[in-house]
Amino acid sequence: MTTELSAPATATLPNFDARWNYGDPAATEKEFREILPQAEATGNFEYLGQLLTQIARCEGLQGRFDASHATLDSAEKVIAEHDLKLAHVRYFLESGRAFNSSGKQDKAIPLFHSAYELATEQHELRYAIDAVHMIAIAERDPRRQVEWNLRGIALCEAEPNQKGWLNALLNNIGESYLLLEEYDNAAATFQRLSEIQVQRSGVADMFTVKDLAKASRLGGNPKKSVELMQPILDKLLKEKQDDGYIRQELAEGLYATGHQDEAKPHFSKAFELLSKDSWARQNEPEKVARMKELSL
Repeated sequence: MTTELSAPATATLPNFDARWNYGDPAATEKEFREILPQAEATGNFEYLGQLLTQIARCEGLQGRFDASHATLDSAEKVIAEHDLKLAHVRYFLESGRAFNSSGKQDKAIPLFHSAYELATEQHELRYAIDAVHMIAIAERDPRRQVEWNLRGIALCEAEPNQKGWLNALLNNIGESYLLLEEYDNAAATFQRLSEIQVQRSGVADMFTVKDLAKASRLGGNPKKSVELMQPILDKLLKEKQDDGYIRQELAEGLYATGHQDEAKPHFSKAFELLSKDSWARQNEPEKVARMKELSL
């Protein structure tokens, strides 16, 4: 079922979802705000409610959480006044995302559950899967993460039009398997994901291969990790590029296979690159420190 922009008044209104640029939420917000006066003038409240939720998402992606919640308050008023259905689903999703991104998972999870339940009632599978995938992200318990990701994968496999979600769901469940130290499951998941990527674009994402290499190494096959990572680094260097995460996994594989001297320059380069990476510094400080220690 697709009800997103189906009301007659939308004939003159653009499909804002098609204009999303997740890599540049500021530019997307600007574009959405340019549409806003037109949306308000048409009286198409379903469209207006949904558009406001997406402006809020832009604000959240920029870290402007107070502004995001204020925009969502505006959306909620429109939604409540006109008993909107799909806009309500998207309101729950974006409210949850704003809380989750600001570290308030306890507030986010009930909103994602509400989005899932309402989307299911409305037969809006796309948003039901989105909600499931967000519940799995917000959950702290890796076993609960696995349960919800498996539910999302089952929904995708039951509906071919939604298989685009598999990339995110498989990646996330693979990470959960790593946390649970279920390395065979993790490796099988990343292997499946890499095969899907090859089918779609002709090549597997290098970070998916890196995750497969990590799962293989931790599962007792560091030689496979080196075999997977060395061609990726060679290609990067040939293209005059580099990456700290790729260097790190190659170094760990070499170290685990007894080639500590060969691993040292890769640990050194990994430390150089990851010590400049704000996400790595904030979320994996021990790992960054390990790179430095093993480079000496």
